[in-house]
Amino acid sequence: MKTTARLMLSALCLGAGLLGGLDASATTPGPTRVIQCPGSAELRQAPSINSGNTFGATFWTDGYMVAPMLPQFPAITRCTTDGPFFWVSSAQVVGRFQPGQRHPAPPQAWLDAPVVRALTGDEFLQAIAQGLGETADRLSHLRHRVWWEANHAHRRATEVQDPTSESDFPPGSATRANLEALLASLEESDPEQLLTKIEALRELARFDEADRLLASAALQDGPLQPWVRLIRERVRLRDARVTRLKTER
Repeated sequence: MKTTARLMLSALCLGAGLLGGLDASATTPGPTRVIQCPGSAELRQAPSINSGNTFGATFWTDGYMVAPMLPQFPAITRCTTDGPFFWVSSAQVVGRFQPGQRHPAPPQAWLDAPVVRALTGDEFLQAIAQGLGETADRLSHLRHRVWWEANHAHRRATEVQDPTSESDFPPGSATRANLEALLASLEESDPEQLLTKIEALRELARFDEADRLLASAALQDGPLQPWVRLIRERVRLRDARVTRLKTER
């Protein structure tokens, strides 16, 4: 499994056209797995894709991406509002079918099953508290989702917002504790994780620390430069709010 920081770098490079020779193929769906909810007879659909691309994607400085041609499906979910959390990859698979498949026709119960749903920010926090982050990658996934969910209110803005030095992660909040824990887990020796750490510091309004790390030699060259330049500018403005990085290629 790729780390979240590595996935963010790949998305950034693709969206900025820095890797060259981008795959312009249309999104093609993969098989839909039908999974069984833990401790229940209820079923859920877990879609997949075979191929896609980041054309027309929108990126933000916290690493969040929306790509119409590269849909992301929940990696962790629950079937009811009070049901157990579970990783989709670990669920019992009842069967598989291709979208639009007619021969043989999938059972109606499979077709009627709801699609796995995304969790809310509070639910991601609950999943962490219940020990669902049992590996470093899974814990990183959950902590990033808490961070991203907290920033979603600003992603709906259609215009550039004025800089603000007031953090959206106030002292004593669960979202701040989560972001500080994520911050502590990131390795400064890895350029992608280092830049994620700088962005987290910026959004915590710890501007002087972010500015010091921006001087690292590891960030002076390479495909991270568009991200580095924007974050450096927001640090200079003492702006603690997540910022849109790139809307489209």
